[in-house]
Amino acid sequence: MNHTTTIPSSSGEVLLDVKELVTSFKIGDREFNAVDSCSFSVRRGKTLGIVGESGCGKSVTSLSIMRLIPTPPGKIKSGEILFEGVDLLNLNDEDMRKLRGNKISMIFQEPMTSLNPVFSVGDQISEVFRVHQDKSRREARELSIEMLKMVRIPSPEIRVDEYPHQLSGGMRQRVMIAIALACKPKLLIADEPTTALDATIQAQILALMSDLQKEQDMSTILITHDLGVVAETCDDVVVMYGGRIVERATAEQLFARPKHPYTLGLLESIPRLGERKTRLKTIPGIVPSLGKFPQGCRFQDRCSFVTSDCRNQEPQLRRLCDGTEVACFHSSDTGMPSQGN
Repeated sequence: MNHTTTIPSSSGEVLLDVKELVTSFKIGDREFNAVDSCSFSVRRGKTLGIVGESGCGKSVTSLSIMRLIPTPPGKIKSGEILFEGVDLLNLNDEDMRKLRGNKISMIFQEPMTSLNPVFSVGDQISEVFRVHQDKSRREARELSIEMLKMVRIPSPEIRVDEYPHQLSGGMRQRVMIAIALACKPKLLIADEPTTALDATIQAQILALMSDLQKEQDMSTILITHDLGVVAETCDDVVVMYGGRIVERATAEQLFARPKHPYTLGLLESIPRLGERKTRLKTIPGIVPSLGKFPQGCRFQDRCSFVTSDCRNQEPQLRRLCDGTEVACFHSSDTGMPSQGN
């Protein structure tokens, strides 16, 4: 499959360029690809959303970029991860450690498991400044207080000495953002950063991330299962299913005219204000586990458009006239047909 992209490909426009990434896991005597030939780009100062249900390969993709895949049982088998033109897969461990948390940072899904319960939040933010910027303990503390101010935690001079369990879920997530942004990274990867939060706090965290992104001219990869969040925050979108990219488009294109039946199903399952339906639409079935993908299209058992072509061969990403890309035999420039076959 040729690597193509829906976004401008000039070197000045693209910060991160992932090409034909394959990440596998060994289960027993067999090896399965959790991320299978995935290619996408992240533009400077923009947000890319990676969307899909649990088990689609989103988080494995992000951990591959950070080179945090547990080895064994996992490994990055092939592909390129070009950050500012440098292939991260060719860096030695020490150079990757210098980059990680400095030029590329990540916010994980659950702050209570990411923050160390026996260190104050100030100590945990300070560590970033001491490791990457060689600051003294006192300088690092002052900078930590500034970071708590930046993420809008009240009374930062007091909070800096508190421990994670003393903070609310929303405040813990703000601390995670403070740690991630301490060195003003060029790329922030946020893996389901608001999943454990209620709707009000979720909106506040997303607004904060958006504001900080603009202030620091930072690029973001937002990993989520929630297309409502994508609509609010993302410029470009990659939809993953079964470890593969099934649709790639700008957010505007994706919401105006989805091209893949899986994307259509995700969009139709979003609750809408004013609708009186008692039940939401759902996509039948579940994502197949590793090694249990059917022959042909991986989405076939859950798709209302399935035909014999879908069962016999796997569709490859193809570029449509509007620049979007889709892996489906039945999609066209106008989107999906009005009814399944």
